[in-house]
Amino acid sequence: MREHAQIETDIRQVKAQLHRMRVLLVSAVTAAVAVGALLAGGKDAVAADAGSGPGGKARFEEIEVQRINVVEPDGKPRLVLSNKVRSPGAVVNGVDLGNAGRRPGLTLYNAEGDESGGMGTDSGVDEGRPWASGQLAFDQYKQDQTLVLRYTEQDGARGVGLAVHDRVDTPLDQLLAEMRRIEAMPPGPERDRAQAEFRERYAGPQRMFAGKSPDRASVVTLADAKGTPRLVLRVGHDGSPRIQFLDATGKVTRTIRG
Repeated sequence: MREHAQIETDIRQVKAQLHRMRVLLVSAVTAAVAVGALLAGGKDAVAADAGSGPGGKARFEEIEVQRINVVEPDGKPRLVLSNKVRSPGAVVNGVDLGNAGRRPGLTLYNAEGDESGGMGTDSGVDEGRPWASGQLAFDQYKQDQTLVLRYTEQDGARGVGLAVHDRVDTPLDQLLAEMRRIEAMPPGPERDRAQAEFRERYAGPQRMFAGKSPDRASVVTLADAKGTPRLVLRVGHDGSPRIQFLDATGKVTRTIRG
């Protein structure tokens, strides 16, 4: 029994020594990387809590970056977190739609590497007039955003709410190619007609909105397939409620007041 107990004690001591060796090894590697980064880039290093576990995990108390890419094992992107300057452009079917560097926040991608939505916020002042915006959006497959939680502010007018949009089945990269073909046409009636047909064919009407309008009313709006409001539930800033029915031209045909 004493021999058995001594063996267990020896095993525990060996395990403890191995654990200390792992910690020292990780600390040494982390220090070497930090020193290498300083020597190579001459920039401030990020302090790390040198801890490593299965799968090469590392723990940091704080990290400062301009962009983080999360990818699948085959390299396809699934998530990008970035500042404005390093934000990626929307990509559909491998085609960059050309809006990189303008969208700070979080960009999501589907299993094929197409953008599928994201979250962002921005603000600024134009000619002395402040503006701000923020949204969480989910895109239709190979198309634009179809479900959007949005906040906007301009000149003191604020709107916030949930919106649902219709989108055509044509992928965005094909729409972009057609739009560029039309833009390359000589100015004149033919190009104007092509632009009008393009806008009608590929319209993305808002079918539903629920939120607060810029005049501070609570509003629920239901629209038809052309985006024309047909039913509006509204409670004004003064507390007055009403329900409006509209025809296909947007004209109010009936109003129920509370």
